[in-house]
Amino acid sequence: MQEAGVDPRRSILVAVSGGADSMTALDALQAIGEDDGPRVVICHFNHRMRGEDADADEEYVRTAAESRGLAYLGDGADVASYAKDNRLSMEDAARRLRYGFLGRAAEQESAQAAITGHTLDDQAETVLLHIVRGSGLTGVRGMRLISRTPRRWGGGALTIIRPLLRLRREDTEQYCSELGIIPRLDVSNESTTFARNRLRLNVMPELEAINPRVAESIIRLSDTAAEELAALQEVIDELWKHVLDNSDSDSHTVTLDRALLKIARPALRRSLLRRAFVEASGTETDLQRSHITEMDRLAEAGAGRSIDLPHRIRFETRSHTVMFAPAGREDAPYPGPIEPIIMSVPGRFDFPGGETVEAKLVDRPGDLDAGSDMLQYADADAIEETVTLRNRVDGDRFQPLGMDTETRLKDLFVNSGVPKSWREGVPIMECERGIAWIAGLRIAEWARVTPETKRVLRISLATPDRK
Repeated sequence: MQEAGVDPRRSILVAVSGGADSMTALDALQAIGEDDGPRVVICHFNHRMRGEDADADEEYVRTAAESRGLAYLGDGADVASYAKDNRLSMEDAARRLRYGFLGRAAEQESAQAAITGHTLDDQAETVLLHIVRGSGLTGVRGMRLISRTPRRWGGGALTIIRPLLRLRREDTEQYCSELGIIPRLDVSNESTTFARNRLRLNVMPELEAINPRVAESIIRLSDTAAEELAALQEVIDELWKHVLDNSDSDSHTVTLDRALLKIARPALRRSLLRRAFVEASGTETDLQRSHITEMDRLAEAGAGRSIDLPHRIRFETRSHTVMFAPAGREDAPYPGPIEPIIMSVPGRFDFPGGETVEAKLVDRPGDLDAGSDMLQYADADAIEETVTLRNRVDGDRFQPLGMDTETRLKDLFVNSGVPKSWREGVPIMECERGIAWIAGLRIAEWARVTPETKRVLRISLATPDRK
């Protein structure tokens, strides 16, 4: 607890299922902290997956808390329904609900951390499961002695301490036996429905037939991965200073310089992408190697690509950066989608969100390139007195300024680096001849200002922060 920086004057949670591992963790913590240790709060989560057995586990833990004179907090949820609604495996759903409960309990009790009863056997199974799923070094490292849960699981962020990671399961069973503690037995551990159970019941015995100390061997691999990651982290910390373009902790948004990211070695790129995800989401949990590989591919492919990541984080590539942001918070510079409306030229249209599209007659500017992404100059006589303001539709084609032929609007968005999530809200000005202007991009070649132009039209999109 000292290593985790836990204040002994504050409460600490102990996640207790009633099994030998968690009962050992509880008893040991209570034994060493009787005089000047932190206030202990026993927490139990009923997954409601085993009917009366699950209810009996809950009652067992509640009784244990009462007999020990300790505070107790309990909760439960229908894991099966949650898994179905959120398209998760039963194991992932149970884990999220369980840690979400611990986060809420920590807020209620002003606790800094929670102790769990994970053992060396749990660690070996976790590492092996990650290997089977094709994990990288982070997965091979497995669980850490001290880690943090994400805020997005229904509770606040919480420090998790796993003090039994170097003990075997047989050690906790012996501890309980010697002290007369009769733990609960979870009969579902004998079911091969879950991948972890199949690994423990079927795979580990086969591996132990080859090497009786295979669990310890897997832990050595885990330790080696942890050491390699620690060394790599020093390099990543230095690179991060250069690659980081912007980080906003309030909006959980992180942007990286795409050019600098692309020239880094593949292993370093993957680590930088992982770190950016952690900065945005608050956790590295659920991020798979396949996610990182796809992000790396999209960053290399160009602007305007995106992928949805765990914990409702969206990754998007732009012209010069890549961005991690909570889905729906991409800070688009465009208004939301609209129904087509008719606008007079000259004239203006005010969007509900405060954005304004304006077409205004002006004197010919000395520098036609003095506009911006959101402001362009056009030949007023090339555009009718009434135009339609709308958003894109399938099949849209456009002849951008400087091009001899039309191109698909979709291709223009991609090549210009317009994020996919923004495209539905981009205002488009259309007249009988075709699309005359696309906000943030260009005017049409046929609407450009020429030496023969008699009237100049300034077309602009102004957002509230640009007015």
